[in-house]
Amino acid sequence: MSGRRRLWCAATAGIIALVGACGREPLLVTRPAGASRSLIVRNVRVFDAPAAALREGLWDVVVRDGRIAAIEPPGAAGKGLPEIDGQGGTLVPGLVDVHTHTASTANPPWQISLLPNVDANLAAFLYAGVTTALDLGNLSPAVFRERERVATGAELGPRLYAAGPVFTAPGGHPAEVLRAWLPWYLRWYVLPRATREVATAEDGRRAVAALLPERPDILKLAIDAGAGGDVPCLAPQTIAAITAAGHAAGVRSIAHIGSSAEAIAAVRGGVDALAHSPWREDLSDEAVTVIAAAHVPVVATLAVWDVSAVVRAHASDFLPIEREVARPDLLATLLAPRPPVDAATTAFLRAAAAGHHARRRNIAKLRAAGVQVLAGSDAANPGQLPGAGLHLELAKLIDAGLAAGEVLRIATWENARFLGGERADFGEIAVGKRADLVLVAGDPTARIDDLSRISRVILDGTPLERAARH
Repeated sequence: MSGRRRLWCAATAGIIALVGACGREPLLVTRPAGASRSLIVRNVRVFDAPAAALREGLWDVVVRDGRIAAIEPPGAAGKGLPEIDGQGGTLVPGLVDVHTHTASTANPPWQISLLPNVDANLAAFLYAGVTTALDLGNLSPAVFRERERVATGAELGPRLYAAGPVFTAPGGHPAEVLRAWLPWYLRWYVLPRATREVATAEDGRRAVAALLPERPDILKLAIDAGAGGDVPCLAPQTIAAITAAGHAAGVRSIAHIGSSAEAIAAVRGGVDALAHSPWREDLSDEAVTVIAAAHVPVVATLAVWDVSAVVRAHASDFLPIEREVARPDLLATLLAPRPPVDAATTAFLRAAAAGHHARRRNIAKLRAAGVQVLAGSDAANPGQLPGAGLHLELAKLIDAGLAAGEVLRIATWENARFLGGERADFGEIAVGKRADLVLVAGDPTARIDDLSRISRVILDGTPLERAARH
């Protein structure tokens, strides 16, 4: 297959991994055996997520049985509870990433592994303070089993929401690149588990019905004709049939799109959210109007396109937290010069780079129209590291004109409400909410870089043990 196809597959699908892991590696995060789910975090500034600002003064946060029991002035009673002295640091809700691929890899496209270490990916999310994640493309039923293992405590990871396979047209994205790229002895296994290729509205309804017993949290549709416009896309009536079948079962849908026309088709077809803003062109006025009128939120994903288009030549080009989660060999590979690429790959990279400013203009247009912008990393994808990728995405959103407090609100409270609704029990430091908490040095509402200066990650009331790779 062409280099362009290989790179596009790697940069946008993120779902080719088989179940399992290619060898064990030390995990970045572990849960202490027998650890309590009750504690007090003392002397911290508290991020008020709905207000996108810090509460005034210092506070003690009391946690009992994995839930926030009280937020009180310093000196709160709590005899017998383990204590963490926050030393004036900032306590934020656990971060929420609404676009991930937990069974993929951050390897560059010419060194993709078909058997990534899922345990290590999940640990990396936690290390970076991501305590809840939405997996938007993975093998079925493997990802649903993974979700269950995390929920029961059999596997350590962020709380998972999962879409499972991607609904697409016959030969549509990502099926066409998987079919072209995978060897025959893997193609037969991966394709029917990674995608649902549906040609008609009735095909779409049957495919949704067949997936519903797995209890998908959301349905993922791919509506992207690619940079050349030659990849088949779902027909409008098929989009509508898939989304309607999901809605009848209480399941929302999200669409991967690449252009204004595809965004319009997705929204008019009934999708509940868009993944990408889009990635390859400026949003048309009509597209902005259609998205805003339907109150459809957009998961921006700026960073994943930037890292695919720009070579990072020095370790300092990576955020400190990226260097902390990356394996030494992976970091070396990502820093190495790219091997020679063909003309098609060169054209693709140029297109991704050319869309840099358009993607940022799209964020401004959406916000001006009152469209909710959400934060998703699209990790793991080449160069986009699990967990750390969300920190990079937040920095890119600030580049696009958002304030630090606003992006932190998006990555906590707003992302949580997208996943869990108005009554979400996470994404906010408030009495009764889950005690998924991140203690950081400094003030991330003033400097988003401070968000990666993590001293503690608390999951369900339990402080995790963290160990950086670098």
